Amino acid sequence: MRVLITRHASAAAKLATLLGAEGFETQLQPLLEIRFDLKPVSLEDVQALIVTSANGASALAQSTDERSLTMLVVGGATASILEAEGFNRILTAGGDVESLIELAAETLSPDAGNLVHISGEHIAGDLAGAMTAKGFSLRRDVLYRAETPTEMSDATIKSLADHKIDVVLLFSHRTATIFANLVIRAGLESELHVATAICLSEAVAQPVRKFTWQKIEIAETPDQQALLQTLLSLRDE
Repeated sequence: MRVLITRHASAAAKLATLLGAEGFETQLQPLLEIRFDLKPVSLEDVQALIVTSANGASALAQSTDERSLTMLVVGGATASILEAEGFNRILTAGGDVESLIELAAETLSPDAGNLVHISGEHIAGDLAGAMTAKGFSLRRDVLYRAETPTEMSDATIKSLADHKIDVVLLFSHRTATIFANLVIRAGLESELHVATAICLSEAVAQPVRKFTWQKIEIAETPDQQALLQTLLSLRDE
């Protein structure tokens, strides 16, 4: 079974190693290129930092020596990076922004200080609006940006055209939208009927539902582990 991985290059390489150990063939088509824009993070009158991505965690670790401030993170993968970097007060949500907002409301007080959201240039949802509605003051520090390709690689185009891709893994609404646009640009809309799309959530699946797939599978929970379990279950079928 050959799997097309659409994550950015460093994450895609790590995932390819994991899947290779499980016996999968992999092909990489990064749909984002991460560019860090590191700068000092001001922590004056800050009670907690909010980190909603693995890239944000990596950028934060390079932007401050502070390791004892409370960290609210979206899920386990982000928490693992912060733990490895020496952060020692980490509260982990259930894998999405909604659970992160609930966690913040349950564990923090609006009167205890400001919140800082460590993020990329593009974000999904309205975290700032939700936290403001609960009485918190939130500042967003942008420490990286994700650039997108203008076309698929020749190798990916050939593999899709020759029906050599069995599964496409999609991790975000943004990358799914990019994938859909590049499929149309390459004229491959009719070539996906032999492949399965495995998506992190229903929101991620929406941009690619316009195509005819063999099937579209949604991970049970919005995290990489659940997505990989969906892939393993598909193989076992």
